[in-house]
Amino acid sequence: MKRKTKTIIIIIFIGAAIAPPGIFWFMMNHKKEEAKHTSAQVVAWDVDIEPEKPAEGKQIMIPGYTSMVMKANTKEQTVSIGNPADNTCNFIIVLKLADGTKLFESEELKPGEGLEEISIEQELETGEYQAVIEYKCYAIEDNSPLNGGSTEFQLYVK
Repeated sequence: MKRKTKTIIIIIFIGAAIAPPGIFWFMMNHKKEEAKHTSAQVVAWDVDIEPEKPAEGKQIMIPGYTSMVMKANTKEQTVSIGNPADNTCNFIIVLKLADGTKLFESEELKPGEGLEEISIEQELETGEYQAVIEYKCYAIEDNSPLNGGSTEFQLYVK
């Protein structure tokens, strides 16, 4: 074989040996970057929420909770929180204890999006806690802040 042909074959083999680990490294780091932005996966979400009074004009529907149950001694939790599909704004949802300890903050949720699996910032021990869900509302068009709301509820950790 000619020297030039041998050189080309060697370069192809070296490239074939280096490419798979490089691609694997890129994919793993790319996934890590995506994972840093949220600790929950957004899903289609809608519940039947009826306003207390018929609304004149547009109003923001804020889901209310009287209680929620979570698992003790783990950060991974199953919940059902989200932005009702009939809303005309985006939500950021903050779950915290009544003393202000933040447990979770969502990414921006569009109308009809919600969360069913989240990772809270700290594990909780078995017990009952006073808790708050805070809804930060933003205009879809320009992301300007709108009126928000909050709901106090009893958090049962088992």
